[in-house]
Parts: sequence; C-alpha cells; structure tokens
Amino acid sequence: MAQFKEMTGTLEHMTGEQRIRTILELGEPDVKRVTSQFIEQQCRIKSFEQVSATAAKATYTFVVAPFYCNGSGNLHGGAQSMIYDLCTSVTLQAIGKPGWWINGGVSRTLNVTYLRPAPEGTELELEAEIVAVGKTLAMLRGVIKRASDGVPISTCEHNKAAVASKPNWKL
Repeated sequence: MAQFKEMTGTLEHMTGEQRIRTILELGEPDVKRVTSQFIEQQCRIKSFEQVSATAAKATYTFVVAPFYCNGSGNLHGGAQSMIYDLCTSVTLQAIGKPGWWINGGVSRTLNVTYLRPAPEGTELELEAEIVAVGKTLAMLRGVIKRASDGVPISTCEHNKAAVASKPNWKL
C-alpha cells in the first residue's frame, strides 16, 4: 500500500479510475480508523465509467468481514451507511477538478433502505452513480448487491455539499 505522505502526483492529473485506485491504495499504518480499514483492506474497484463531465458510475467489490457485522452475523446497517458514504464520495472525487469536488465534499443527507441481510463472508458489489452535480451540491445513488446473483441488499441516496479543502491538503 502506498503511504499517504509518499504519494507522487496529485488527483487532478489522473483519470477518474486512476483517482479511485489511488485513493483505495492509500495507507496510513499509524492511523486507525474504521474507514481506513474498509478502504485499505476490503474495498476494490471493479469498474469505472465516466459518462460525461458531470456523470460517472463505479462498481466496487468487498466481502462482508466480521468487523462490520452485527450480533446476528450480518452486515450492520451502520457499516452499510459508512460504506455507501465512502464509495459514493470516491466516485464523486473521480470527476472532480481543482476547486470543484476534488475532495468529495461533505454529506448533507444519506438515506439507506435495507432490503435483506448480507451474512459474514458474502461477496458484495456496490454500484455508485453520480445523478447530478453542480457547483455546490451533488446527488449520488448506490445499490449493494450480492455478487453471486445480483440480488439487492440495500439502496441509498446520498446528497453532498461542496466545501473548501483544508490548507495544504493534497492527495
């Protein structure tokens, strides 16, 4: 895994898929966050398609790890919300430009509808789509499906607001 501080280049000089791959490969071994664990150890990009300057679709894959399960041994709803937040935001970053969504913004709303359980060990795919994006607001959609048969586990609608990056922030 690439060390964050050792990364060469910046996101604005990469294609959308290169940005996603770079973000998923970031590693900060001294930083222990639940989000870092998912990005660094579980999540992989399967496909990316930039439909236009303001629209893109990405598919991510991951296996339900025990760390993200509830007491019943299924993917926890809160974990699903976090996973949607991360994957839809990274998809948005893939089309960003300096001063316009390069940092993925912040969440305004994240609505998740849970349809069925995903037991530990299940391979899942998350399809993320940028529905609309403007100067300050964006709307994204996602669906988590079983990889084996495409049956949906949950869906989400994610609304985001653009915010300035902190000083000296670079990816």
